[in-house]
Amino acid sequence: MKTVYLDELFALDLAVDYFLLLGTAKLLALPYRRGRFLAGAALGAVWSCLALIPCLAWLKSPPMLPVLALAMTLAAFGDQRKLWRCYVGFLGVTALFGGAVYAAALLRGGGPPLRLDMRVLILSFALCWAAVSLLFRGAARNRPRRILDVTVERGGRTVRLRALEDTGNHLVDPVTGCAAFVAEAGALSGLFSPRDASLLRGPPAQAVLRIPGTRLIPCAGVTGGREVLLAFRPDKVTVDGQERRDLIAAVAARPIGTDGAYDAVI
Repeated sequence: MKTVYLDELFALDLAVDYFLLLGTAKLLALPYRRGRFLAGAALGAVWSCLALIPCLAWLKSPPMLPVLALAMTLAAFGDQRKLWRCYVGFLGVTALFGGAVYAAALLRGGGPPLRLDMRVLILSFALCWAAVSLLFRGAARNRPRRILDVTVERGGRTVRLRALEDTGNHLVDPVTGCAAFVAEAGALSGLFSPRDASLLRGPPAQAVLRIPGTRLIPCAGVTGGREVLLAFRPDKVTVDGQERRDLIAAVAARPIGTDGAYDAVI
């Protein structure tokens, strides 16, 4: 009789499911909500462990797999507007990973693995991530550039922005998990008092100490290094006439657009 250790099964399923959800977000250019992804992965791992109980063996039957995928999609992407797109994307990435596992086993000189070892798992992750990255880049190249009309309100003040839709923008507030759009300091200055507006162009670490309701979020700089941006949660954000409650604003001290066509990236 084969012995299955629940802690090993849970840890393995948790890692695989988390990666699949992360790959889905990358493929669909969605913000990385790591807390939600972890919740979805934990749901999948618990499901797999429960399926080992004889009276619950029906949980691993083929008709129940789409149900599990839907439950994980709701946990990870339930705040997204096009949930069906997330669901189909998750199924696609899962199928791609299954193919990567088979390919990794063949590359190691064996047949389809009955049990994943760490080397097969790492190689499968690498193959799948490379494929998802290629798909993402191809879709991004073929997508036309869109300029969105964004309205931001804070403390009774309102500004309007022209925002470039950038599917490669994965800037996320690590505290709330909300996606962040980046706007030039000058474009957002109308939301602040003259004193605070002048601080937006200065060092973020100093501005956060003097402007109430602001915080710092890390991001990747243009040179590949890490930097921080000043950020705040507006009272209301509207994108092309539709209110977005999942967005916060980040301030760029330097100009964003080179041709003046936009002053924000979303």
